[in-house]
Amino acid sequence: MYKLLIDKMKVKNNSPVDYYMSINNESFLINKLIGKTISFSWTGIVICNCGREMKKFYRQNFCYDCFWNSPEASPSIFKPELCTAHLNIEERDLEWEKKFQLQPHVVYLSISSGLKVGVTRKDTVENRWIDQGAIEGIILAETPNRYLAGKIEIYLKKHLSDRTSWMKMLKGDINKVDLINKKEEVVSILDDELTEYVTDDNESQKITFPIYNNPQKVKSINFEKRSSFENKLVGIKGQYLIFENDEVFNVRRHKGYVVNFSIT
Repeated sequence: MYKLLIDKMKVKNNSPVDYYMSINNESFLINKLIGKTISFSWTGIVICNCGREMKKFYRQNFCYDCFWNSPEASPSIFKPELCTAHLNIEERDLEWEKKFQLQPHVVYLSISSGLKVGVTRKDTVENRWIDQGAIEGIILAETPNRYLAGKIEIYLKKHLSDRTSWMKMLKGDINKVDLINKKEEVVSILDDELTEYVTDDNESQKITFPIYNNPQKVKSINFEKRSSFENKLVGIKGQYLIFENDEVFNVRRHKGYVVNFSIT
């Protein structure tokens, strides 16, 4: 048995995607556990990014102080159009915000449960698609900062969704589209001032996941309602572990939970 601090799984885009978790301070390939029975038992403790231990997070896996004061929990993290570092205006920590916001970002189209538009840092776009369970993605535009990418996304949200239906994504109930043709269509509706950021790269990237039987009636495991569980792992998609009997566990949702973990 291992004591494990749950964190978002790290990924490598092989075919299928490789997933890793830190176990005993070593990177462990979770794909190897598919077909094995694993168990999680929550200790009743959660740990915030700042290191504070408590029994329950305040909101979004943060303690009270971090949620209201940390730049990692500021509104512009979730709404890039609210970024102000390019104006030299501080939200919570200008030095951190400049480092995070003033770097190349991309606006992308992807297919997870259906077509969606999104924003992420240029160097994390592939991981972003994987985390969302996207089976295909294409870069639409590249900007020098997060604010401009958010501005393009806001414009496109009038025409496209920016959400993933996680249940449809896990079930494989996906509305597929031709991303290359869709990119051309989307570019045609952009304002002229935004088209200068459109990329010439018109190749999409396909992604496959280590999942062999999609769940049909998704049953989500939540430590707040069920502090321990044991089941056979049958697949991984997005940031979800998928078990027999259509049970799924959102790893990212449980970031910071301290658990006892074992493999049988």
